[in-house]
Amino acid sequence: MATNSAMPPGRDRAEALMQFYARKENRYDAELDASGDISFGEFGFRHEPEKDALVARVFVAKAWREGAPEAQIDAFMKVGRALNDPAIGGLFDQGGGYFHLDPDKRIYFLKKDFPLATTTREMLDEGVEKLRDLAATWTTRWFARVADITHGRALPPLRPVKQDDPDDTI
Repeated sequence: MATNSAMPPGRDRAEALMQFYARKENRYDAELDASGDISFGEFGFRHEPEKDALVARVFVAKAWREGAPEAQIDAFMKVGRALNDPAIGGLFDQGGGYFHLDPDKRIYFLKKDFPLATTTREMLDEGVEKLRDLAATWTTRWFARVADITHGRALPPLRPVKQDDPDDTI
């Protein structure tokens, strides 16, 4: 197994880390595209040189439908901002990640940066698995609740909510 010092810098390192994870998914031909991106259905990776990171993203929810009225789009954008607000979405476990609403794809993603200088294959494997598991919790339990809080239909939890909390309705 290669160590960090044996791994190439920059995009080559991002590609090597991504390919390691892709092989776990039985994808042996995976390559970052010209923009440094690759998608595997509900999750993907992007090399972001300005951050010197490989950024993992996982699907959480769809947003507005094409042709939606402006008021509906604004409501979805408001939820997108609230997901990263410490007083709303930040009260729910994000596993060290953050949310991104892609307005072109009309999809909410949970993302996490993996710094190229320090991320090992094992760290990437553990981190992406946790991110994928956490995104499933967001999809099934928390996303609609945060939307309700954002639009004044529910109160925020009294304390931060973790994924393994037995009762996350507090």
